[in-house]
Amino acid sequence: MSTLPRLAQHARHLSWYVNNPSEIPLCSNLDQYLPFPDLTGVRILWPNRYSWRSGSLCLGMVKDALTSIVPLAVRDICEKDRRWHDRGGFPVPSDKTSFLGTPCNPRSPNDIRGDIFEVQCGSRFVRCAYDYSDYPIVSTEIAGQVDLYFKCVTPLTKLPRNVISVGYFPSRPRLLAKARRKVLQGSFVKNIDVYGRFGTWTDSQAIRERLVTRMQQSSLRFQGGLGTVVFPAYLKELMRPKIALDAAGQAQITHRFPEAMALGAVIVSAPSTCILPESLDVGVHYVATKEDGSDVVEICKDVLSDEDRLTRIANNAMKFFDRNFSPQSIARRILYHAVHFTN
Repeated sequence: MSTLPRLAQHARHLSWYVNNPSEIPLCSNLDQYLPFPDLTGVRILWPNRYSWRSGSLCLGMVKDALTSIVPLAVRDICEKDRRWHDRGGFPVPSDKTSFLGTPCNPRSPNDIRGDIFEVQCGSRFVRCAYDYSDYPIVSTEIAGQVDLYFKCVTPLTKLPRNVISVGYFPSRPRLLAKARRKVLQGSFVKNIDVYGRFGTWTDSQAIRERLVTRMQQSSLRFQGGLGTVVFPAYLKELMRPKIALDAAGQAQITHRFPEAMALGAVIVSAPSTCILPESLDVGVHYVATKEDGSDVVEICKDVLSDEDRLTRIANNAMKFFDRNFSPQSIARRILYHAVHFTN
């Protein structure tokens, strides 16, 4: 979509941007599942600029969540971090550089998005890396320079001892919070059977096109297609389906996965290979198709035929979002591990 039509769409949804945002209302008790440690004397020392120019979209939500819990001070980038920082991100390990530029892999030698901060616990300082890259690759060089390495998309391989899975995140949690509140209040009727809207620029375009074609040729009430809309319009669509399709993009996981979960839609996708803090179970938190999605129509029809199953998985998914995809859960895990590191 060209710039002018997109600006017009943004203007039509201006209230989503200017109204006071709210915290994401939780349908599970994080104090029960992710209790706080003793936070006496704890504060965060946060970088004053990010290695990736668009990093504020991903790091800002974690900074806000941490600030709501403990004091946070902003400081200059350490001199020893400038070399990788000025190149745009954490260095890709040497054994992975042969994959650069191939589908679902980093595109440059510093394409692992992340930054370094510190947690002060009394007189002790814990040097932490926060890696929010979509790629399941750990920057071993950075992991060797920090006390704790917090990773959003964790690889299946054996990890260095200081690498900790903290969960993935939605793309715009403040706007998602508004949609979440409307869903929990019952303001939107779920009158779409299946929803699937996909971008057209990823490495996984072929599977996305096949999914859309199969759904459009089915008898199910399907909404979506290829090509994106502005975020509030997407959220208004995503509040209405019973099922939301997901497919890999530049990496295995997409923002669509947690966003659909947060809004009470049942995810239908190929089996997930993502490692998250809690186990993501087929039939409990989402429904799996064959790897190539060839049975997607039959799977969706089967799920829609059982209202109790649909409701159960949707409720489990909303709770899973709270504990594995919300910025609040990421902040709690960071603080828990940092404080326990000093004990």
